[in-house]
Amino acid sequence: MQSSDNQNDLNDYSPNMHITLRQIKAFLAVADTGAFARAAERMHVSPSALSTLVKELEAQIGLKLFHRSTRVVHLTEAGAEFRPLARKALDDLEAAVAGSRALAQVKRGRVTVAASIVVAATLLPWVMQSFRQRHPGIQCILKDGFEETIRDQVRRGEVDLGVGTLIEGEPGLSEVTLYRDHLVALMPDGHPLTQRGSVSWRELAQHPLVCLPERSPSRALADDAFEAAGLKPVPAYEATFSSTLISMVAAGMGVAALPVNVRQLSGRAGVQARMLVRPTVKRQMGVYWRNDAALTPAANAFLKHLQSFVRTNRGLPDEAADVDSR
Repeated sequence: MQSSDNQNDLNDYSPNMHITLRQIKAFLAVADTGAFARAAERMHVSPSALSTLVKELEAQIGLKLFHRSTRVVHLTEAGAEFRPLARKALDDLEAAVAGSRALAQVKRGRVTVAASIVVAATLLPWVMQSFRQRHPGIQCILKDGFEETIRDQVRRGEVDLGVGTLIEGEPGLSEVTLYRDHLVALMPDGHPLTQRGSVSWRELAQHPLVCLPERSPSRALADDAFEAAGLKPVPAYEATFSSTLISMVAAGMGVAALPVNVRQLSGRAGVQARMLVRPTVKRQMGVYWRNDAALTPAANAFLKHLQSFVRTNRGLPDEAADVDSR
């Protein structure tokens, strides 16, 4: 059959062939427009120059790619088979060029990341260190502070990326999930709750509570959990930062409900953690950035590195365990 013969011819390229990018672009322009004149306008060349490019390509391949007439141009069967191959070759080349340019651009630059105190202390230093080893010319700036202010910092353009609890329906932001974790109960060494494998919200509420401010996303998750358990306890103490709450728990001032990633800090302060159940409270941790502006090459490179780091390092908070929360 003719189609089989043509396909065999298309696959039997000579290693001495010298097909150029302009020849492939000329072929695709004619195939897309159906006319040499319109294709020549698209490529900003004369019709005769375009025709020469197509003829050169046909000579290289050894096949006629177009049926020509005075009014219209049609692809031959060989031309129709060659078209997707030519399109893929052009797309692959353009993707390779774009990737090379992106790599060249991330040789220098700056990326600024905002994160809560705990994430800034337990995750990002190791991410930034490994990122700098790969991209030594990029300056990394970490702004640690209140989690509830990170989104506004991102929206105002003060930072490139924010890392924290994801909240559905946040206007003006794009986001990706990094990992999933859960809330745990913190209590000092020797506290009665340390004898339990897990702690319910009702059991936690029977002890003095130290809490983050109400505007904190983690505090909001804890309040929702208490409400789901039919409780509305009044905190005995409040503090701004999780690190302060850990020290208050260690001092015997009360117990707390915080995300599991604080375990990397609480173990040094005479504080123990237990899974909180009935209900089990999970949260999505991720990265967000403005959706009305493209990330800089440096910020985009850091985002990809952060995602890869979290996927490949097991020292990060595990996904929430399956716990009986009846």
